Amino acid sequence: MLLPQKRRTLIDIPGRSESFIQEDGGYNSRTESISCSYIPQEGENLQRQVRLIAGWLSGVGELTFDYEPEMHYNAFLSSAPPTVKQMAMQYATFELEFTINHPFAYETAQQLQFTKVNSGQPINFVTDGTISTPIRLIIKNTGDNTIHNLIITQHFIDK
Repeated sequence: MLLPQKRRTLIDIPGRSESFIQEDGGYNSRTESISCSYIPQEGENLQRQVRLIAGWLSGVGELTFDYEPEMHYNAFLSSAPPTVKQMAMQYATFELEFTINHPFAYETAQQLQFTKVNSGQPINFVTDGTISTPIRLIIKNTGDNTIHNLIITQHFIDK
């Protein structure tokens, strides 16, 4: 899903065959289900490893998909991972359901360095998330000259 569903309410108008659409500008959270499997390395205990994975998944954090490594979502595990262990074959399979509470893709942090910037020369930073994403800009003067008349402007593309 590229964009989450907009939060909309239909209000019926008595005596008319239409409804009023009310939007508050927000979006609904969404869920993503993922099928997983795990095979422990030789000498590792399958049960212990499955418990460690469950503990690791208990927090809130950035969810990144293989097909989109430069983007992430803020998500948490919605339900405990039901595990089907095949002890004789030494592997585990499980389903994970994540709730993406702030349902937009964010560009994963990147670091850009410019070794020389000429006076009056603009530098453009472009983020590819699905919503206006602020950036963290750190300016470090590594030279001997003082920085003068620095102007920072921010433009978001209206979708």
